[in-house]
Amino acid sequence: MLNGLINIEADYFFEKRANMLFAPNVTVPAEYGIGLSQVNAGLMQNRGFEITASTEYSFSKDLKIGLSGNFTYAKNKMLQIFENPSTYDNPNLRKTGRPLNVPFGYKALGYFTEDDFTSSGDLKEGIAKQVFTDKVFPGDIRYADISGPNGKPDQLIDYNDQVAMGYPDYPAIIYGFTPSLNYKGFELSLLFQGVGQRSIQISSSAAWAFDNNKNAPVTTLDYWTPENTDASYPRMTTSPSSNNTQTSTYWQRSLAYMRLRTGMLSYTIPNAITNKWRMSMVTVYLSGQNILTWTPIKNFDPEISNGRGWYFPTQKALTAGLKVQF
Repeated sequence: MLNGLINIEADYFFEKRANMLFAPNVTVPAEYGIGLSQVNAGLMQNRGFEITASTEYSFSKDLKIGLSGNFTYAKNKMLQIFENPSTYDNPNLRKTGRPLNVPFGYKALGYFTEDDFTSSGDLKEGIAKQVFTDKVFPGDIRYADISGPNGKPDQLIDYNDQVAMGYPDYPAIIYGFTPSLNYKGFELSLLFQGVGQRSIQISSSAAWAFDNNKNAPVTTLDYWTPENTDASYPRMTTSPSSNNTQTSTYWQRSLAYMRLRTGMLSYTIPNAITNKWRMSMVTVYLSGQNILTWTPIKNFDPEISNGRGWYFPTQKALTAGLKVQF
């Protein structure tokens, strides 16, 4: 476009994949000795688009700017998967028709408050009971009563109250852009890269204080007390409460991010000067990797792939150098 000033390439794709490998939803006795092999029985639909655009313009012989970028969006849907009636017949738990590996869990409403209990410490009438522990207390996580076996709220929080939450652990959106600038020997080039619609469920030592006799993560120090009801962590216990460690929206974290992946700033000394030094080129530069990151998740590398936090984070590196040619 515009005599080559702007270049755009766009693609739309649609795919229907059959014979995907899935483990059959069949239980065999322990005496069988091994699990059942996977079966080519899955059917998945995948669609999306990708667009790449670039431009470069010279304002003068001394000033030139450029910009290129790409954006990809892909969304899949399982059309056929092994699924038993307990999930398929519950619209909230049905995996068919949803993206591959979409997570399911309870919808957290916040914390129980002291007003939710009678003087004897029991939940007041009309508040759904949670089956994960014998007794809950103020400061414990409260979950939404979504449905019972008949599809209606039943004043009991159990398996039937789980819902699809967040996104799978692979991103639906991938993007990047690269601005560049050249001005009188100075050259600046940057690479920004990011993803969107990706989430993960944090757990274990990454989320809970004193899990398996470990220490407490820094994020747990802002815990619920009667004087700190807006805390970012439920009431503190000597070991994780089974009620508060359920897979839920409370522990779901967005892994969307934008990162300044690489950057380089250099300056090439004019030939009129370097020739006097009997050198053909002298360039000084400063470069870096993983320089800055913008992400909603705190205290974690957004490229995390392990919800327990057992991973080595992406490292930041800065390098200064001098390049000389004689």
